[in-house]
Amino acid sequence: MFIVCSNCEFKYLVNSADLKPNGRMVECANCNHQWFQELDDADITSSVPSTKKEELDQNIKNNNQKEKLEKDPVRNLPSTVVRQEKPSVINSTIVIALAIVVILAIWIYRSYGVNTFIIIDFYIREFFFNLNLIISDLAKIIHNTLN
Repeated sequence: MFIVCSNCEFKYLVNSADLKPNGRMVECANCNHQWFQELDDADITSSVPSTKKEELDQNIKNNNQKEKLEKDPVRNLPSTVVRQEKPSVINSTIVIALAIVVILAIWIYRSYGVNTFIIIDFYIREFFFNLNLIISDLAKIIHNTLN
């Protein structure tokens, strides 16, 4: 279950079994604020119904434990701190700026009639054409030297 410090709003993931049936004193690891944390009704499940006498005995026992816990807070409650990362303003600004630069570059290339895909395709075809000429010339030279 999640518990939240009422002072600094730090969130913790705590095993509900560690809070005992009636809750316990807990301390925030961030600001050292102490409070009594009770279990939510939704988290309490009982598979065996209890009798009236057992309920009274349990209530007396729990009240005694509650008074003892309020005097001495538990500092070693096993928990996991849940930290929510806030979005970075600098990173968001850089991403937006890069997106704007890319969009402007594409728009400028198109407005001046320069299509980058056509130019890239031309240079690739030119490279393979020249490579083919070089290989054919080398084949002719090798053929002439061997014959």
